[in-house]
Amino acid sequence: MNTFFHYRGRRIRPIHLSVYRTYLLLAWFPFLLFAGYYSYLFIYPLLQMMQQRQITDWIALLVPIGGLFLILFLPLLVLVMIRRASFLKGGFFYRVYQRQMLARLLKSNGLYEKKERKSKEQATEKMVFPKVYYRNTKEILYLTVPTDGMKWHDRFQKIAKTFEEMYIADFIEEQKEMGFTTYLLMIDVISKRIGIEACIVTNGQVKLMDGVVWDYAEVPHMLVTGGTGGGKSYFLLTLIHALIQVGTVDVCDPKEADLKDLESLHLFKNHVFYGTKWITKCLKNAVEEMNRRYVYMKALPNYTTGKNFAYYGIPPYFIIVDEWAAFFGTLTYKEQDEILRYVKELVLKARQAGVFLILATQRPDADNFGGGVRDNLLFRVSLGKLSEQGYYMTFGSDQKGKAFINKRIKGRGYCDSGSGVPREFYAPLVPRKYDFLAALQQIGSMQTLNIKELLQEMTTEEINEAHSAFGLSRKKLE
Repeated sequence: MNTFFHYRGRRIRPIHLSVYRTYLLLAWFPFLLFAGYYSYLFIYPLLQMMQQRQITDWIALLVPIGGLFLILFLPLLVLVMIRRASFLKGGFFYRVYQRQMLARLLKSNGLYEKKERKSKEQATEKMVFPKVYYRNTKEILYLTVPTDGMKWHDRFQKIAKTFEEMYIADFIEEQKEMGFTTYLLMIDVISKRIGIEACIVTNGQVKLMDGVVWDYAEVPHMLVTGGTGGGKSYFLLTLIHALIQVGTVDVCDPKEADLKDLESLHLFKNHVFYGTKWITKCLKNAVEEMNRRYVYMKALPNYTTGKNFAYYGIPPYFIIVDEWAAFFGTLTYKEQDEILRYVKELVLKARQAGVFLILATQRPDADNFGGGVRDNLLFRVSLGKLSEQGYYMTFGSDQKGKAFINKRIKGRGYCDSGSGVPREFYAPLVPRKYDFLAALQQIGSMQTLNIKELLQEMTTEEINEAHSAFGLSRKKLE
């Protein structure tokens, strides 16, 4: 809603070019005054007396001059330390320095105008900055720039990446109004990291970080990317721990590595797959489960057009495939065609039935996904260090204006929760001694929909009719 007065923040002016130092000098100024008064009381009389006697007594001056140095430089040292502590804690001087950086950005990039002041004696030039505003809250940095079609319009339109790199912050949103654009950058994102115990599913939303949830019914299917040591395996196990408490989870581990260990648990009996034959069977079963669910929902007495699995109390069904690219690369062309056929069915049609696919890989090359599959994995997460190209493959080539910054923190990366804007992300923190197998063993059983026997003999006509009722019959991947 428009308001008569809209506060955009503090306007950046040329005075901010050295404001970090200016505030320090202002705080030191009272001590300079006191040093002058001290000198007048204790040093000036001594100098007057020596002048009258025409002698120089350095020993007599030593103590008062030592006191003067203490008055001048001890407070200055303390003030410098206070300023540094404030900066490190994100306090007042941290915000002052941010404003100084913004002012220097404008000057060094020539984003200012010169106005000439004429007087009787001489003409002087005055630097005038455009209407750039700075506002800061505990979590968000608001930087407003003019986009009014004037001189620097195009440059300000593309400045978000520069802001991210300047402030080591995460660009999360762009707000536009007539004549201005406000860039929102999140600072101190790591403080929003949660522990594995807080990663739970509530009302169809998996909490992954404070302010970040995976609403799998609204943003179906997930792509997880990340290299060795980035925390991808721990993230998948964390997801499994959360999802298995609300639905069914099938796990495919082509490399027979970390996830294969789950088969030792009774909970995962017949739910862990490895080897081409069994992973293919898992995906085929998922497509059959999807079709059974549609036929089942269509046959219910309370069937309502436009409602999905959650309306009918049907638990979700998740298929997790780790090391997808490595697995896909080992397949023959015939096997690839069969696998892609199942995957395309799931990413295109399975959402309303509550069947969701999670594909994890080190590098999401398009060659390993087939036409349109990667684009339909709507929730995307990268963990660990990726190359610039790796980020573009994960989040899309249209993110070239985004600054992706690598940090040496396990479980740290970026995520796009469906907004189209990747943001810094920290996977739920797993304690060093946490035992996933022991934790999963405490869970009694998966929540399943036992309709397999009920709908064992589904006809193609019934499946097509159910698909048509849910508006799926014409869906195709390009």
